[in-house]
Amino acid sequence: MTYSLVINKHHSDPTYVNGLNTWAQVTHYLRNKLDQWTTSVHIYKWSSNSRCLGERNVTMGNLCEVAFALRDKQVLL
Repeated sequence: MTYSLVINKHHSDPTYVNGLNTWAQVTHYLRNKLDQWTTSVHIYKWSSNSRCLGERNVTMGNLCEVAFALRDKQVLL
């Protein structure tokens, strides 16, 4: 399983982060690597055969709920 992030920024093209292997890497990215112009992040969870297992749109309003979740099952739909 891998995770992909689509990072939307104010007045900018989206940035894509692919190949994150663990939920800990995703939450580390959300906590430490987003800049001040980020408006939302769309998280996708992919299976080994490229099937989407879950997704979540993270805004600045629910960032703490997602970034501090211990497991992806708590937040991915």
